[in-house]
Amino acid sequence: MGKVSSLVKIAVTAGPAVWEAVRRMGPMLTRMREENPEIYNLVSQQVTRMASARQENRGEEGLRRRIGVLRDQVAYLIASADDDAESRRAEDWRRQLDKIEASLPLLGAMSRHAAAKEAKHVDERIDALSAQILSAYVDEQREDHQLEP
Repeated sequence: MGKVSSLVKIAVTAGPAVWEAVRRMGPMLTRMREENPEIYNLVSQQVTRMASARQENRGEEGLRRRIGVLRDQVAYLIASADDDAESRRAEDWRRQLDKIEASLPLLGAMSRHAAAKEAKHVDERIDALSAQILSAYVDEQREDHQLEP
């Protein structure tokens, strides 16, 4: 189990929005690491999976792998939603991921220039969703294990 600074370095690879989310949650993650290392490890594993999916594969398959990691986090959020608002928010993320994934085959039908431009847009959208979903995932883990914010 590494230090939070190591997690921040891994988050850089996961994307700029994920890096910012992990950096912003740094003090809470430090407390989590000290008070409940098992939960910190779960969060660390998710950030590592996000980074690996982004780094290992490029193109449509890489985008699909990133969506898969987010789907796992959203499934946890749906299963552990405490109220209707949390449930709706997680379902909305699931729908957004469905739409993004459904658009991926279209990249192959585009010209190379258009596909590269659209892939960049999709990458940025996934990055933004990654930060939102990761933040909610960390908050939900904290709530489920009754840790202080």
